[in-house]
Amino acid sequence: MTTNSFDPTGATAQEILNALPDGAYITDLNRKVVFWNRAAERITGWTAPEIVGHACSENLLVHIDKDGHSLCGQEHCPLHRAMITGQESQTPLLVFAQHRQGHRIPVEVSVAPLRDPAGQILGGVEVFRDLTNLITDLNRAKAIQEHALESALEPDDRVRFDFRYQPEDLVGGDFYRFEQVTPDGYLILVADVMGHGVASALYTMQLRSIWEECRAALVSPALFISQLNERLHKLVGADGYFATAFCALLDVSSGQLDYVRAGHPAPFLFRSGGDVDRLDARCPAVGLMEEVMFSQTSVVMDRGDQLLFFTDGALEIVDSSGVLLGEDGLLRILQEEMPGLDLMRIESRLLQFSQAIRLPDDLTLVRVTLL
Repeated sequence: MTTNSFDPTGATAQEILNALPDGAYITDLNRKVVFWNRAAERITGWTAPEIVGHACSENLLVHIDKDGHSLCGQEHCPLHRAMITGQESQTPLLVFAQHRQGHRIPVEVSVAPLRDPAGQILGGVEVFRDLTNLITDLNRAKAIQEHALESALEPDDRVRFDFRYQPEDLVGGDFYRFEQVTPDGYLILVADVMGHGVASALYTMQLRSIWEECRAALVSPALFISQLNERLHKLVGADGYFATAFCALLDVSSGQLDYVRAGHPAPFLFRSGGDVDRLDARCPAVGLMEEVMFSQTSVVMDRGDQLLFFTDGALEIVDSSGVLLGEDGLLRILQEEMPGLDLMRIESRLLQFSQAIRLPDDLTLVRVTLL
């Protein structure tokens, strides 16, 4: 390879790439494929003569993410982003490629820019691994977790609940639930287990199990969080797992909201008159210590007020310049979206801020509106 040409198909490079058990291909700066290894042929069904010379976006692989969004546009293509930013991927990305026979193949993708000896970017390389067997199991786990998160409520013209849950992977470590526990009272729980992925998802299933086990305590946020803490602490043992949680009991007749904030981000209470309150009274996270006194705080919601719960996936977002969104940045976005607080638009704004193709952590948004 010289500084003025792009020829990755020399014998040594070709032999090395063809020896890989994972698929690998190389493109130029226009994302035209210049090399396609044997494993890529095996995994996708596309042969090198069918792929080489074509742009990877030319209705061939047609990558989509786990939610069905196209990744072939420049702004969403991981390989294009690696070449533009000069940065390799830090963690593998789950995408779904199109097999030559038309079905989708789940693959784990890593990308990096390719440079000449002078450091000039000449193209990019993508390595991908077939995850078909793993994704089959994860899809089963996803269905189980979605069932555990279901919160079926009877219509009540005094209150409305809206939610948006977007795990970073197929399954995640966020948990939310709301349930009518008295004629006028609804208990709301939003929790975030440390980490994300399969291990954290298993702990969210434990949270649902504890919810059912401690049903008698659902009329009191402090009592329920205390029992949750006791059981979670015994469960995690030396593993060190813990969860942040915000538990609230809303009386939709009086508007009184009794809550416990256990290490969790403070929700924003948007008053119908335009003011914003932060519910920031704080207690320790659950599961860290066996014996904790959880204090309960109260506030009154008025008709038309909106209460927004969120996990730290809405805060710990860094843009391409290294700027952290944080609470102030999130509040700015929310205020710009008032009065509707459309949760899908908020998610879109967070993704726009990140300038990435997906958020780096699980995201849960829950909006409670007193009607």
